[in-house]
This record gives sequence, C-alpha cells and structure tokens, in this order.
Amino acid sequence: MYDASPGAAAAWRALFGRVFRDAGVEVEMIDHGAPRPIADLWARENLCCAFMCGWPFARARPRMQALAVPVPTPPRYEGEPRYCSEFLVRAGSGWASLEDTFGARFGWMSMDSQSGFNAPRASLAQYSARDRRTLFSSVAGPLGTPALALEALRGGVVDVVALDGFWLDLLRHHEPGALDDVRSITTTPWTPIPPLVAAPQVSSGVVASLRKVLFHAHERPAYAPLLAATCVERFVAPDPASYAVLEAMAREAVSRGYAAIR
Repeated sequence: MYDASPGAAAAWRALFGRVFRDAGVEVEMIDHGAPRPIADLWARENLCCAFMCGWPFARARPRMQALAVPVPTPPRYEGEPRYCSEFLVRAGSGWASLEDTFGARFGWMSMDSQSGFNAPRASLAQYSARDRRTLFSSVAGPLGTPALALEALRGGVVDVVALDGFWLDLLRHHEPGALDDVRSITTTPWTPIPPLVAAPQVSSGVVASLRKVLFHAHERPAYAPLLAATCVERFVAPDPASYAVLEAMAREAVSRGYAAIR
C-alpha cells in the first residue's frame, strides 16, 4: 500500500526485513503491485504482515489479526496513529477550495478504498442536497492505485482526486518536488490509519513475536534510520473497534443519497 516511490518501497523492505529477523519469523517477502488487486493479498491464508486499508479491515469476516499501527512522523499527525485523504488538483487550475472543483471531472481510486473512495465520498456527501445531487460533470473510476490516480490527474483525464495523505507524505519525503505540479486544496477528517495485519490462520506465536518487536522498535538505536526512512515515529497497539467509524461514514453518505460520487 505504501510503496509511494522506489525509495519508499526499499525503505519498507529494509525495515520489515529487520523486524522479521529480530522476531525470528521466517517469511517470504513478495512484491504485490498493480495490476494485481490488493484484495488478493489480503485474502491469502499465509499472510504474515501487510498493511490493510481500514475500511476493508472493518468489514472483513473472519476478522484479520491487527498487529500494530504506525504513528507517522510529520508534525500534522500530532503523535497519533491517524491519517486523512488529500484532495489534489493540478497546480495551474486556480482552484483553492473543494467547492471550486464542482462541475469538473472527479477520479476515484477503488470502490473498497477508504482514502480513495469512502473518505472523499463522505466529505462530498455534505455538499449533496435535494437540488444538487450531482457535483461533477463526470466521474472516472476505478483508477486503481495512488500512482495511477496521480497519472490520470497530471494527464488531464480527471481534474481532482483524493489520495491517502500518508502515501503522499512518503512520496514527499523520498522524492522532494514530485508533487510540485499538483496542489492539495483540502483534506478529509482524520480517521484511524491502516493497520498492519496477519491472516486469521497465522499462529498466535508468530503474531506475538511480531508485535513485541514492532512495539519496541523505536526504543532500539538500530531501528532509528529504518523508521526515519519510512516516516514512522513508532508502532503502537491497534484499536480494532475504532475502525467502525469508517463503516459509519459509508452509511451516512448512503443515507444522504450519495452512495456514488457524482
């Protein structure tokens, strides 16, 4: 989920390579990128450790095992395991607010994505009214990944997208200037950040070993550069019940008659 750039992907691989070694867990690290659906990764019975979007996590039955959640380092996170989506437009658009984009072309990422669909839909639903059911001239989706959504925005296929703010912060960290041609005009409300999960079938011993290393990584000097490279201050215990708010956001949008972004 958070391979925002080659540098970010390498940083995550280095961090988790050390975590698995210190936990004494033998794993196969795999690359699972587009065009393969990320839901296929989450469905693997031998999935040991991976980020999972919070909305599918809240809906999953049987429940995935939440291992830990990251606390991002940028100041705006205020030391909390939270994130938001950013509404992005092209830098030369002249738009300064979400309302400015109404009547333009919106692109959504994936229908099961909290950051790329559910969160922006909930924000947009606040503007939907009986006399204004349609906010955009056209809507395109699914665009797939954040990188593909950015490509669609830059290429003029769409005029506004909403993307995971932590993914964007990783891109800003590893590729300064990579977003100079786009502009963030507003964000969605803060919600719980995607957790690291293991499949229900993974043994409790493996889960306990991984949690022990993750929760104490920030206390060990060897992890300092690894955490810095992934923009993570520390990992903390997740609160699975907190993700229910994401499904509540979905229900609220539907109740307002805004089941689809339009």
